[in-house]
Amino acid sequence: MTLDWFDSIEEAIRAGPRLVHGSDEFNRACGHICQLLEDAALLFQKGSHGTTTFLAITAIEETVKAHLGLFRSAEKLETPRKKDPLFQHRSKHKLASSPTIAMGSRLDNAIGSGRTEILLDEARAGVFVCLRESALYFANKGDVLSVPQEVVSRERAREILLFAIEAFDDSIVGYTKHSFELGERLTVVFDLVAG
Repeated sequence: MTLDWFDSIEEAIRAGPRLVHGSDEFNRACGHICQLLEDAALLFQKGSHGTTTFLAITAIEETVKAHLGLFRSAEKLETPRKKDPLFQHRSKHKLASSPTIAMGSRLDNAIGSGRTEILLDEARAGVFVCLRESALYFANKGDVLSVPQEVVSRERAREILLFAIEAFDDSIVGYTKHSFELGERLTVVFDLVAG
């Protein structure tokens, strides 16, 4: 798996031009991601588990774009946008599933032993794509209506939000002083949600 992940990183970096230029843009992107995660935490506290999950998965995707967008160097889009890994939900989820996320104990301590690996496997297998959709949209399958409130449980929303915060911390906290400060803010959020 690790080699496949590294290959995916290289492919995403080669696919196009830089998305984030310099520390100011990086800090602004990180602020945006932090806001998504803080908003998700507020919605979690209010019991809006579907929207919490959607925002957390969006934050995972934006984390990947901010992180890998720093390292691109192509002068133009080498790959059509629709095939660019940084503009495909499934690819961004896979790219976010860094093997280093499982090296720390914070997430496993919060969600239970082994759950971190399960979430990483789900991100790599494309499960987050379906979860993202069902977390925001109602659906009618076989004349049975399902709505996000019925599909996404409190525990599932909690796990995804904590995973998203850990992905942010693991990928981009520490590149700048501002990202470090945002990481400290999100540690407070993590601890509150982990409760």
